Amino acid sequence: MDARTLHNRLAALLIGVLVAVAVVVGVCVALPAQAAHDERTEYGYVYSGAKSSSVDFVRSNLGEDSLLVLGSSEFSTPASSVPQIPAQVFGTHNYGLRLMLVGEAFDQCLWDTIALGALADGGLPHNKVAVIVGLGQCTDGGLDASTFGTRFSYSLYEDFCANKAIPQTVRARVQERLAEQGIDQTTIRAGSPQNPIDALDGAALGVMDDLKLRNELGNVRGRGVPLADGAVERPDWESLRNQALEDASRMSTTNEWGVEDAFYTQQLEPAFDSLKGARAGETYTKTPEYDDFDMFLTTCEACGVTPLVVVQPSLGPYYDHIGIDRETRESAYQRLRDVVAKHPNARIADFSDREYEKYFLFDIVHFGWTGWIAAEQALYDFVEGA
Repeated sequence: MDARTLHNRLAALLIGVLVAVAVVVGVCVALPAQAAHDERTEYGYVYSGAKSSSVDFVRSNLGEDSLLVLGSSEFSTPASSVPQIPAQVFGTHNYGLRLMLVGEAFDQCLWDTIALGALADGGLPHNKVAVIVGLGQCTDGGLDASTFGTRFSYSLYEDFCANKAIPQTVRARVQERLAEQGIDQTTIRAGSPQNPIDALDGAALGVMDDLKLRNELGNVRGRGVPLADGAVERPDWESLRNQALEDASRMSTTNEWGVEDAFYTQQLEPAFDSLKGARAGETYTKTPEYDDFDMFLTTCEACGVTPLVVVQPSLGPYYDHIGIDRETRESAYQRLRDVVAKHPNARIADFSDREYEKYFLFDIVHFGWTGWIAAEQALYDFVEGA
């Protein structure tokens, strides 16, 4: 290659880089920063992966009266199915407590550990966090890598790695688990760069994720609701529970289990016979979830955060039907309790004894009418110190 050709190619490469930089800068200027929000609007109840992955957006929307609550698909339950969801209780009344719900379907304790480490850097309101756990995340085999990959957030991981309070043992274990879950080594090393190549990879991944989140957060901002105002009042839990029973009795008329009519008639009833004994081999023992749960609570301790573990039950009659007996389920609940007991600062709101209580769940694994009221009272008492 002669000097002129080499010069032309280098010039073309430089022009290409400059054009790419200009495009990125232009997009950055056009899109609002992740932290941008309307201070008169509540976003804590918006169910969104973008919101849950944006440290800046979540932090900017945490007030002194906020409680960070980490969870999963239970946050997706619509008010049309269960009018007692947090958005309808805390989101429409000024009880002196706002919930920041963070998490989506398939977010489990590894994800929670990373998210908590990222969001707790610099402190959390009340120095408290709540996390919702249940047997659905403890199934044999653990969460498959392809599903985890859809929920992995480089932004959360990068901020987790930047939190100096995280012990090295936890950092190493998180990196090991990420590799087990199919995250490539380039991404893993970029979060804690050891050389210039790692740092360049991290910068590129950070820019791409930032642009992606800034674009998606536009939808989140459009789904916020006005902040509840007026004088602070205390929840009337008895009245809320009575209303929940009234709503449940109206919305669950087709079955004896007390689950929502549409869920029962459309999903359970047609497959009822084929489901009998279908999961008799499940043990809830061959999973990394309990170790991940322990790692989450260790991270809480390291960050100076007191956790409340809310144990969500499964629907007893359904799991009896599919072959996962009560003894197997109770053994799994006990393992969760045993992990909590290892951490003196952790508290627990254990609803595992409500598996057979009508209306506590609206389907087979998610809080229902009275279930959400019980969970919300536990969250309220956790913050108020009752």
